[in-house]
Amino acid sequence: MDAGDHQRYRIDDRVSTGPVESWNGLDRTLDRPVTIRVLDPSTEIGKRVQLQARSLTRVEHPALLHVLDTIDLEDHFGVVTELLPEETLEDRLSQQSRFSPQEAITIGIQLGEALATLHNAGFALGGLQAKDVGQRKDGTVVIVEGPPTSDAIGIPARPSDDIGALGELLHYLLVGFRPQIDHQGRYELHPALPAPLQQLIRRSVDRDSQWSDATALVLSLRSLQQDFDRLPYGVETTQSDYLRAERTWFAPVAIIAVLAGLVIITGLFVTRTETTPSLAGGVSEVVRLEPEQTILMDNVSDPLADVAPVTSRPSSPSSRLVIVRIVDFDPAGDNDRKEHTEKLDQINNGDSSNGWYTERYTTSDFGKLKDGVGLIIELGPTPQLIDQLRISSPTIDWSFEIFASQDSSGAMQKWGEAVTSRNEISGTITVPLDGAPAATLLLWITDLGKRLPAGGHRVTISELKVSGRPLFG
Repeated sequence: MDAGDHQRYRIDDRVSTGPVESWNGLDRTLDRPVTIRVLDPSTEIGKRVQLQARSLTRVEHPALLHVLDTIDLEDHFGVVTELLPEETLEDRLSQQSRFSPQEAITIGIQLGEALATLHNAGFALGGLQAKDVGQRKDGTVVIVEGPPTSDAIGIPARPSDDIGALGELLHYLLVGFRPQIDHQGRYELHPALPAPLQQLIRRSVDRDSQWSDATALVLSLRSLQQDFDRLPYGVETTQSDYLRAERTWFAPVAIIAVLAGLVIITGLFVTRTETTPSLAGGVSEVVRLEPEQTILMDNVSDPLADVAPVTSRPSSPSSRLVIVRIVDFDPAGDNDRKEHTEKLDQINNGDSSNGWYTERYTTSDFGKLKDGVGLIIELGPTPQLIDQLRISSPTIDWSFEIFASQDSSGAMQKWGEAVTSRNEISGTITVPLDGAPAATLLLWITDLGKRLPAGGHRVTISELKVSGRPLFG
């Protein structure tokens, strides 16, 4: 496509591909930027979107992309809308881990009203995730996928699906992951959620007691918003407060306690390496199972001793780093020393309801069979300065340590001391690593947390994101 495709609209850059493509453009008549959704009207999807767009041109709500125009582009059809926001709720979550209850309720009201408007017009989205919702610069949100500007997110698209999806989204915004489903098919909501919000989300996701329509859900959200200051939004001290871990980063007393804990953990770790198979040995075993990799065994006692001092330019911005590979790590396991390798591809697959998980153990300390299990996160051939690691898990009250190595081959002579640790963690947490130089990270799980409803203990990891900067430059 080029600027001559339409007399009124200039078509510039394509921002997304698929059956319905999105392009940035300019309305020459009004001199305003627009987004143009382009599709083939001869396809089944194209026919549906064309019908929806023309039917919903007069349907307006701030949280629905406003259809400004429909245009013909030779053998294609175009839906002209306001310019898409640059940021989605998923982007926000990657930066701040979770939203406050006030923010989540406000967003829920906007989206619930938009769904009610859409349902009253005879349409539905069929689902709703954080990546499907954009956030404008003024803080308001807008649904950027689904009718009236693209095909339904899920088919069949029913209003009940949208109400359930909005409940799951609220849970995701508040704790960093969607509600889990237990072995009986029931939703498990995070215990750190305030009781009124738990009840509201429960009535959204459970089909047997679901809200009659989106308007009923909105009314309940508005009631919570009005009474917010009087509601018990603090979590009982006996529960697992998912904010506790991040608040302690900034408390001086807690920092002293963490440092003292690290000294103790370091001593225990050194003792463990003298009496049990070393972590490094386990790594070499894991890497040997990958025939396509070259294994480099260095006989030098400390291969990092001659590494030049780390320097970096303060102006280098932190950004998302590419994870080359994630390897399960169970040095004290059976002969294969693996821990559910087949589940590794469920980390970072965009679905927070599943993920990689450990074996199920009888106690949170691995049935006293081992000191822990972990995941090796490979970041590339050269070390980088690691600023933070974002971890999402539905497990309640689990604990971990993080180790960093500048060796990328996997045949590390030793991991050294843990760079940081966290205890009794729940939900999504962003762990600062303060620019630690590393080509490989080890997430070492030391406690499996609370007992599962189905019995036993295990940790599930649904997402791992690493941010950092070049080591030099």
